Amino acid sequence: MNRKQLVAECFSAAAATYDSAAQAQAQAADRMVELVAGLKLPPRPTVLEVGCGTGLLTRRLLPRLGGDWMVTDLSPAMVAAAAAAIGPDQARFRVMDGESPDAMPGLFDLIVSNLAVQWFHDLGRAVNRLRARLAPGGTLAFSTLGHGSFANWVDAHAQLGLHAGTPAYPDTEALKARLPRNAQVLTETVKVRHADGRDFAHALKRIGAGTPVPGHIPLSAGALRRVFKILGGPFDIDYVIHYALIPAE
Repeated sequence: MNRKQLVAECFSAAAATYDSAAQAQAQAADRMVELVAGLKLPPRPTVLEVGCGTGLLTRRLLPRLGGDWMVTDLSPAMVAAAAAAIGPDQARFRVMDGESPDAMPGLFDLIVSNLAVQWFHDLGRAVNRLRARLAPGGTLAFSTLGHGSFANWVDAHAQLGLHAGTPAYPDTEALKARLPRNAQVLTETVKVRHADGRDFAHALKRIGAGTPVPGHIPLSAGALRRVFKILGGPFDIDYVIHYALIPAE
């Protein structure tokens, strides 16, 4: 099983529990709605959503924008959950790898994604491919995780000489370096409180985000208990979130 298949499988397994644990994702979706509201879009825009999950962003944005939506995710179960939540007659739904949108018919006034592109193998290349699917005057808008996310979780591992298995998320300047020069990037922090380390680890599993970086060796039960002890609780986990707006070429 390759990494994309593993990511899709983990998210599919979490389709029924995602909404109960996706606090940061919901707050990021609210912020995405605010940012998209400031764009100049036609009255009935064509919209492609990448990485819809259970439809947290779709449910907030589709009623405001209307238009013709194509809602996609790598996970079949997430696509099914989004269709059930939104209504199969409100949009078109499709299983799709957001890094390979080339087979998607037509162009879009808006391509939008909320906390999904951090799972991409090559963000810069994917952005170029997605941007090529924009109609004249269109915008690619996405949120993604940034450097400093899960810092206390990572630090607790480091104190024990262990690796947390979380990716090396980019800071603002590193993200900008991967994007077109006219990209606008806004960075904010969302804090989510957890009772203890076990609660945080379970929350990651409930949203399907437990896939570690390639080559990571899972901790033993004893090592994980030592990490939980250092973390204590309750504590706040930081989600450093980049919001990017990229106009069509």
